[in-house]
Amino acid sequence: MKQVKTFLAVAIFSIFYFTQVAVANTVENTNTLPVELTIAGTFKSQPLVQLNFTANEQDNVFKILITDEAGVELYNNEVKGTVFSKQFLLDTDDLGDAVLYFEITGKKSGNKTVYKLNRQQQVTQKLNVVKL
Repeated sequence: MKQVKTFLAVAIFSIFYFTQVAVANTVENTNTLPVELTIAGTFKSQPLVQLNFTANEQDNVFKILITDEAGVELYNNEVKGTVFSKQFLLDTDDLGDAVLYFEITGKKSGNKTVYKLNRQQQVTQKLNVVKL
């Protein structure tokens, strides 16, 4: 009889535990902005990054703030539009290996997205061996 009670207690606990996990995983994050930061390439040996926006008509005003790791404000501007891109050329001679933070805020919704951008230099050498 004691084994049956223990088995029932474990079964009920398991049902409640797995039900909570399933419900917790179904929550969607609606506080994201329709913005994406990508590496667009290089221009004169300097990295070029691009912010891509895909907004709707209601929330189409964004504030872009770029700071370094010390909190020094390097860029601060508001942009307006629905589907557009904005490019930034990073002068690595002045920046060095500084870590940059791109903070994009929707003016109407107040939602915020932050990207961290850090530079890493790697020397790679590729050696191919081909059997003839």
